[in-house]
Amino acid sequence: MRGLSELEGCVLGYLWKYGASTAYAVRKELLDSPSSHWSGSAGAIYPLLERLERRGVVASSKGARGDRAHWTYELTDAGHDAFMAWLAPPLAYDIISIAPDPLRTRMYFLGALSGPRRATFLAQAREKLTAYIKELEAVHVDDDFDRLANKGAIRATKARIAWLDDVQRSLAGAPARPRRKKAR
Repeated sequence: MRGLSELEGCVLGYLWKYGASTAYAVRKELLDSPSSHWSGSAGAIYPLLERLERRGVVASSKGARGDRAHWTYELTDAGHDAFMAWLAPPLAYDIISIAPDPLRTRMYFLGALSGPRRATFLAQAREKLTAYIKELEAVHVDDDFDRLANKGAIRATKARIAWLDDVQRSLAGAPARPRRKKAR
């Protein structure tokens, strides 16, 4: 069996942690996540659960709530094994390497902005990251591992603010890079 994608592993982990669940419950968890990395769209989750069922790692059963039918998904033994293989060491390079970061990517090209626009960019990024920390701090979590993951998100965001402060100090008084001349 091929390895799990991050989204597949996350969905299996959700089913491990919370037990049998509807696709809607899985979607809601991903949509409520503080990370924009997870796709909780119906177009991602429903087909994903169907693929996982075809692979034999989840099983579905039809149920009803009132007059509405729904499908409930739960881990199979093979799903539990696949989840444990995804979760446990050895950790692949892509798990520990630098994750995609659109803010960091923009930093490579910040020289294209004028000094005032650069300052606005940095100030807005710092402001939004600070607001994001407040959102994360307001999240109430009962589970110790959820709390630890949230704490990691807060620390990573604080590190990003410290990095922006370093950038701002480095750029203070730095001349703007010359603009590229357009080809004729």
